[in-house]
Amino acid sequence: MSIKGWKKLAPFCFYAVVIALLLITAVRGPAMSKSRIVILVVCGFLSWGLVEYVVHRFAFHLETLPVFGSNFLNASHLAHHEDPKAMNDLFANLKMSVPVATAYWLLAWEVLGTWLAASYLFMGLVVGYFCYEWLHFQAHHGRSRLPLLRYLRKYHLLHHYRTPDRRFGVTSPVFDLLFGTFAPGKSRGVSHAR
Repeated sequence: MSIKGWKKLAPFCFYAVVIALLLITAVRGPAMSKSRIVILVVCGFLSWGLVEYVVHRFAFHLETLPVFGSNFLNASHLAHHEDPKAMNDLFANLKMSVPVATAYWLLAWEVLGTWLAASYLFMGLVVGYFCYEWLHFQAHHGRSRLPLLRYLRKYHLLHHYRTPDRRFGVTSPVFDLLFGTFAPGKSRGVSHAR
């Protein structure tokens, strides 16, 4: 694998190491019930959909943002829209994901009151992020026989080719439904537009 290929895997390796370190630290930390751990991880996993939606809609698709770094975020995502099959802009890089991940973990710590609970919540978020990256890759480069994956692929490709101002969810249309950006429609001709 080339150096460019390894760079694409950097976020996966980085977050796998972060999760391993958090687990090692958590196991040596104060005791927490297994049921609470499971609830936190599941809630973190489910929260990924909201994080994905908010970042995709409000950071990647706004032309002018008053936030530092918005041009970088927007330009990278627009490049992905210009050439959806290109591998260069398919995966989120660390420059984009680390600030979001850090803000999430710190906010979780503030809300939950302990670094340990925030860490378990964060672990679930990272699992959601890994699912997102896999589903996003599948949407642009895969062909599945599973109806759910075919639906998510068509849903995402409709976002690219027909409605870039709608359908911001990649892993799920749930937040599009909740926030009014869901767009039902015919998808004929989209599945071959790869």
